[in-house]
Amino acid sequence: MLVENNIENRIRRLSEEERKLLMYKAEQRIAEKSEAAKPSDSKRLIAYITAYNTVDIVALKQSLRKKMPEYMVPSHMIKVDSFPRLPNGKIDKRALQNGNYFSEEEKRDSKDIQLPKNEVENELLTIWKDILGIDEISTTDNFFEIGGDSILSIQVIAKARASGMPLTPKQLFEYQNISELARFVTSETDRSQDVMANSSFKHLVAIRTKGNKPPIFCLHSGGTHFFFYNLFAKYLQENRPVYALQASPHEGNLVLHESVTQMAEDFISEIKEVYPKGPYHFISYCYNTAIGLEVVRLLEKESESANLIIADTMADYLSLFAASRTPVRAAAFLDRFKSSPIKTVSGLLRGKVVTPIKEKLKNLGASGSKKKVQLLHHNHIKVYRSYNWQPVKSTINLLLTSKKNIEFNDSIVDSWQNLSDSGVEVHQTKGHHNSLFLQSTVNETAKNVDSIMAKFEKKL
Repeated sequence: MLVENNIENRIRRLSEEERKLLMYKAEQRIAEKSEAAKPSDSKRLIAYITAYNTVDIVALKQSLRKKMPEYMVPSHMIKVDSFPRLPNGKIDKRALQNGNYFSEEEKRDSKDIQLPKNEVENELLTIWKDILGIDEISTTDNFFEIGGDSILSIQVIAKARASGMPLTPKQLFEYQNISELARFVTSETDRSQDVMANSSFKHLVAIRTKGNKPPIFCLHSGGTHFFFYNLFAKYLQENRPVYALQASPHEGNLVLHESVTQMAEDFISEIKEVYPKGPYHFISYCYNTAIGLEVVRLLEKESESANLIIADTMADYLSLFAASRTPVRAAAFLDRFKSSPIKTVSGLLRGKVVTPIKEKLKNLGASGSKKKVQLLHHNHIKVYRSYNWQPVKSTINLLLTSKKNIEFNDSIVDSWQNLSDSGVEVHQTKGHHNSLFLQSTVNETAKNVDSIMAKFEKKL
């Protein structure tokens, strides 16, 4: 008691800074001791047991967990007929490890390896082997009887979800072997396809529903077009579901959103019906950068993992035409005029007079589906102008083509720098802006996108 009082008095005499330093040192020592007490991740604690009667391994583990820390509970328990002995009477540990003294039941079980029957089982088997560090696992083996625990189950779930399997820890506890778990995953994939088949979505359009990887959602261009993504989907990895998102269906009454956020909320609502949990991938191209950013931002607020891929497009492209950029545009015009005056003037007249008149005449004569496309595009520009640009947490992946004006690519990269807390990652790709999804370069575009998605999933 006297010692405790002396310690308390000495602590009271310390300054605020000295107390903080003392607390830091204490926490550091506790952390070091805790770490030293834990076994290495590369090692497994295996128990060999003998018993006269049948042993319930799961019940035995549960009993041990009540009496000792989790890391001291053997990850694998093996019942043997008897312990092998060395000449000096000690237990022959090497003989145990070689499996020469397994019981007949263990020997039978070790030979009865059920191999994967489908792609989902094979994917789960790969994950289990990686996490558990076991070379031979049967699809009928119980996860918690072959070394699995609550911590390892979380790692399995993380890897499974990164591979596109909609699993939670609860489901791993409910379906404790690969065979049962695979049946659940398959049923969930079938459910997603049934939802698509039986629902009349306004925005979500299925391009390819099959696949066990996280889906990619391709955002419409300027309120309407998304058909060019069909060719793109053919070159993506086959086990990747591909969907498109349109601002509105063309049949019936048009959906004219009042804001980018409202459109993003509608998109997420339909996405969640098909894939309730992420991770999600989005590719944004041309006129829909604001939609891509807002969808990812809203999903991150729900603690979902979302990956935004921008295809060779500036963040706020309307800023190029802002009044503040008039001197820049004027200087560029003078440079072009000096090198080619006739071509420059004719281009100006065509862009400022001829093309606008043609557009107005076309709009006046538009009807049916053309009229709907125009309404959607004009509405898209309206909500785009009023969008409040806010950053997302994750890295923005930017596909970038080579351009004659190198400074323009710098402007594209700069436009995204303040819109990601984790920065911008640039991926050079072949072709030019208008050919990214055309036959000439779509294969290269798909390769780059596959690589970006794989890298994102690996980090999860």
